[in-house]
Amino acid sequence: MSTESFDQLSDVSDISSHHSDSDQDQMMVLVRRQKQLERERDAFVLITMILLAIYLVTVPILIRYNPNQTTEIAPIITNTTNTTDTFNPTEYMKTLGKRRMMRTSEILEDHEKVAKAQRVVESKGWRRIGDVPEYYWDKFMPDITRFEGVETYLYKTKQNGTRVEEALYFHPIKFWKVSEDGFINTLFEMFNLRSAIESGWPSLNHGIFGMVNVGSCDPKTECLQGKYKIEKGDLVFELTFTMEGGQKMIVKTVYYVPAETFI
Repeated sequence: MSTESFDQLSDVSDISSHHSDSDQDQMMVLVRRQKQLERERDAFVLITMILLAIYLVTVPILIRYNPNQTTEIAPIITNTTNTTDTFNPTEYMKTLGKRRMMRTSEILEDHEKVAKAQRVVESKGWRRIGDVPEYYWDKFMPDITRFEGVETYLYKTKQNGTRVEEALYFHPIKFWKVSEDGFINTLFEMFNLRSAIESGWPSLNHGIFGMVNVGSCDPKTECLQGKYKIEKGDLVFELTFTMEGGQKMIVKTVYYVPAETFI
């Protein structure tokens, strides 16, 4: 190969090298520009957030301590007696009777609400059945949020999905006297629920827990023991079924008198 050919190749190589260096320089310039733009963007976002935070903190303080701002709004008083500035005796006398009747009705309603509220408060002092006026003996509704062991009882006695389950969860319980000997409270507390006072569900015309065996426990025998108490006006029953081998199952039901029931 001639010397001229080598010189031509050398020139081509120099040109290629020059273009390569130029491309790299342009790429580095673009990268630096992009990084600069990113830094400017981050700085802008940071400054914006700082200004926003200063605004959110400062404005409420300025509003609160602004002496020229009224902090209380004067109540608006409307005249419910007259619709004009001039008192009109004729119009007043025409509406006097109707307005007095309406006001009397409002007062009586208020008295009734206060009386009911007072009865509710008094009921929190009930400690035994004898403290409960007989009017409320069929007003106790189940408080299913405080039931314990009821689902297990229904399952063991195969009474799920029956009227018994419906009565337990949704129907009131009722009490009635079976003795007039004057020892209602003592007997009720000492000997269980079958003595001076009986209980049942009017929707069933009979009781529930004494009707069906629980495993080997016949509820008509001593394997079923029951007790009750009244806590802050709520009636709490606790039944214990003892089966063969000493296995026990406890069922707890709670009843309360709804506020709207009080008179």
